[in-house]
Amino acid sequence: MKKLFFIYPEFRDTITGGSLYDNEVSKHLKKICVSAKKIIVSNTIDRVKLSYLVNNLPKKSIILIDGYLANKIYFLFHNNIHTLVHHPCCLESKQGKMSNLNLYFNEKRALSYSKSIITVSYNMKKVINSILYRAVKMEVAYPGIDRRYYVNKRHMDAKNILAIGSVIERKGYNILIEALAKVRKNWHLNIIGKYSNKDPYYLNLIDQITKYKINDKVTFLGNISNNNKMKYMINSKIFVLPTFYEGFGISLVEASALGLNIITSDLPVLREVLKGGNVCFIPVNDVEKLSNAVENCLLGESVVNDSCLKYYNWANTARTMKRALYAS
Repeated sequence: MKKLFFIYPEFRDTITGGSLYDNEVSKHLKKICVSAKKIIVSNTIDRVKLSYLVNNLPKKSIILIDGYLANKIYFLFHNNIHTLVHHPCCLESKQGKMSNLNLYFNEKRALSYSKSIITVSYNMKKVINSILYRAVKMEVAYPGIDRRYYVNKRHMDAKNILAIGSVIERKGYNILIEALAKVRKNWHLNIIGKYSNKDPYYLNLIDQITKYKINDKVTFLGNISNNNKMKYMINSKIFVLPTFYEGFGISLVEASALGLNIITSDLPVLREVLKGGNVCFIPVNDVEKLSNAVENCLLGESVVNDSCLKYYNWANTARTMKRALYAS
């Protein structure tokens, strides 16, 4: 069996959904006897260093690169590189894929000339297809989640609201703050995810919180351990994330499996991956409907988790990836 080299980025001081996927799938590939060599690079690596690294890998090996890095070495993709795409980088901006033309066309070239593409949902497969110049073999390998989320249950008397995700614009925290300011029922919001107290978006959120005089009702926890994250999830009643774009939404799936009431944006990908969960979908940027949904959920009685959410596990992810890489 050919040796697999898997190149993916490390984000200092934070674990993104994409980083979690890369780490877990690497671990589970080894469990099914795939000779996978991890090459973890800085997320800020420049194209010269990255192209040198790729060019010096054994010629007859299989090369898989995280899509976050692909646009930096688009000119190498005639060399039969496979790409793992969590979501295209050009769609990260709320202004749309054409807001950074250089990034858009570099990514378009890299993905179009990949030997194959592995992605995380069928909706994301459609999105990627809309970017490509030409047809590329593509496989969907859903992420897994820790089995603990299916086994543990939240406390039935939990009252808190929880959101998980880096404090960035596309997660919609400004919409959430505005909506919660209208909620008359008692509440407290905990936000888990990386933030910088110098970031303009974070500072705008603080100004917004101060304006509505709810400083004592919102806590930014930053990055915390998985065990502490579980404790906050168990002690929450609602998971709310008014995101305007996701590739998959691992934290939403974890919360749904645990039995939290989910309130999130009505996006096709979230309809796909949260099917069977207890979810209230809200139109993107609709403050009034989001506020009403939160208030209704806070007023409602706690019920035992009866979720029929699909069972997501990393062993299946690894098997799908192995099939995709070694069949092409």
